[in-house]
Amino acid sequence: MPADMVEVKVADAPELNPSNTVSGELDKLGRQSSHYLLSLVGGLALGFISFPIFTRMFSVADYGLIDYVQKILLVVVVFGKAGMQNSALRFYNREEFSADPKAARRYYSTMLFGVAGLGLLLTLSFPLLVRVLPISIADASLVAILSFASVLILLRSVQSILWSFLRVQERTKTYGIASFIIRAASIVVILLLIKISGPSVKTYYAGTIVVEVGVVVALCFPLFRSGLINPMNFDPPLFWTGVAFGAPLIVQELAGLVLDSGDRVMIRTYLGGNPLGLYSVAYGLASYVNTLLYTPIGLAIVPIYMRLWNSEGRKQTIEFLSYGLKVFLMAAGALFAIAAAASRDAVLLLASSKYQGAEALIPTLVAGLLIYTVQIFLSAGLLIKKRTLAMAVTLSVSAALNIVLNYVLLPMMGLQGAALATLLSYLAGTVALAALAYRELPLTIELRSVAVYVLGAIAAWAVPSLFELRAPIWNLMVKPCCALLVYVSVLSVLDPGFRSIAGQLWRKLRKKSEGGDVPSV
Repeated sequence: MPADMVEVKVADAPELNPSNTVSGELDKLGRQSSHYLLSLVGGLALGFISFPIFTRMFSVADYGLIDYVQKILLVVVVFGKAGMQNSALRFYNREEFSADPKAARRYYSTMLFGVAGLGLLLTLSFPLLVRVLPISIADASLVAILSFASVLILLRSVQSILWSFLRVQERTKTYGIASFIIRAASIVVILLLIKISGPSVKTYYAGTIVVEVGVVVALCFPLFRSGLINPMNFDPPLFWTGVAFGAPLIVQELAGLVLDSGDRVMIRTYLGGNPLGLYSVAYGLASYVNTLLYTPIGLAIVPIYMRLWNSEGRKQTIEFLSYGLKVFLMAAGALFAIAAAASRDAVLLLASSKYQGAEALIPTLVAGLLIYTVQIFLSAGLLIKKRTLAMAVTLSVSAALNIVLNYVLLPMMGLQGAALATLLSYLAGTVALAALAYRELPLTIELRSVAVYVLGAIAAWAVPSLFELRAPIWNLMVKPCCALLVYVSVLSVLDPGFRSIAGQLWRKLRKKSEGGDVPSV
């Protein structure tokens, strides 16, 4: 890493102290993120109910195939979206649309119907494409399920724009409630179909399709009723402007999917169906942990820093992102320690003993995913300056590195090689992105604090490993609490920033409970 890439604060340097404007935006980020988080926690709770049911109902190979098909569909949906979900965020202008309703109707109609047309084209052509693939790439069973599930390409392409509409309107409560209802409905419908026709990969996707059709109808209805979407308001110049902005992000999103899912293809090729199922379970549990940070912050932060950039300028945006990054890194260390301490017992209880061995992969995968999530903050400058091509190239190189590392490490180390390849490629991509983004928005990274977070996470992982209780359920209840206690203790002693933030939060909570005014952080 170049020496001038980050602004380093040494031990005695003053802590980041956000201004009133930035403090207000941080409060808004916390409030909106909490709406997403509440929905997410509810969804994860549903997942913790459905996960052990599905892992027991389906064979290891079928569970791996369900995950494998999901990853393939994600890749195809990227082309259906054409990056327009990002254009919907970038080109939304609340003030202009309030003054000019016609502009609002052009915006909503163009974004929605443009993506719907692309998604429909891909949905119709995808089954034809998979049928001409060599059998070594797609056997008959895979071709059949991909053809059946291809309607999800259209549905998920359209959903991406509908969710973006809720985000730019900052309707975080509606977004959260709808997400939770969708998750619950999917589980219920899939289980009902399994009861009727038995557990199979096709049954799983039939239930998914039924629910997602309902999602699109429910989210489109208010837009139709208010007159915001109408095919007659489709604006070709705006559509092509959106495509021009979003097209490089197609490459970026594809590269992100290769980083996230390329190892599945190589595991299935080198090791077979059962190892793919083990890896899918480990990655799924690791993703649950990462999602607790990534989803609520990632959904809330982009509209906020875009608005802050337009209204307050460069300095306030840098201050906002730097402080947010510090808090994120602090929380990431705690999540890593909790996940590592709980991994063995989580696999036994949530997936069953037939997935034993997957727990060894979880700490490596969680570390890689948390490192990748840092890009939410680092990429802000590139997104604001519309340097989407630079983002795409960086992730593409990281994705290529992931494939090369899997090729080298899988034969040598088995599944742990795939997990290590994920960690190393995520780390390389994040460092490279930080170097590029620093030129646009030089965020402050306190290296001394980062070192304390790493030390605290390692200590918090190590201490619970020193004891075992009688049953996995007791381990799963006690070990994460022990890990969190150790982590907080280390930071309380070694990190002044943690003590400052904890004190500020405590004072705010006291004021709120007493009904007084909440002071700025």
